[in-house]
Amino acid sequence: MNYIHHIVLTVRNAKRSTEFYSKVLGWNIIEERENYSYLVPDNTKYPETRCMLVLGEPRDVQIVSGDFNRNNIGLDHFAFAVETLEELKEIEARMRSHGIEMEEGGITGDDFGGTAIFCTDPDGMKVEFHLNVVG
Repeated sequence: MNYIHHIVLTVRNAKRSTEFYSKVLGWNIIEERENYSYLVPDNTKYPETRCMLVLGEPRDVQIVSGDFNRNNIGLDHFAFAVETLEELKEIEARMRSHGIEMEEGGITGDDFGGTAIFCTDPDGMKVEFHLNVVG
């Protein structure tokens, strides 16, 4: 089986990003150090799809560019699958309770006939929560 095991995001401030992603996703922090952290979903529901999100500050060089720009070559955005509309509404409520701004004010269309929530993380990376509808 091929699936994503982990995603590593280089961030300006690991603690700030860890707080953001743990609040938005509701994922568990399994390791947290000064400059990086590992988050995982609750794997009791879908243990075979457990994927780690690793957040770390630059390791090799100083940050040389300004803010994240999704129009540069590389990452445009990334999406987390959401299985039910109720789960998407829970994410929306959690984001509202933490004062996290969402594009279009919350649940919206994804421009491809789907349903999603879009926001940006503390470093300006675009994050999507996509309702996974099996057709």
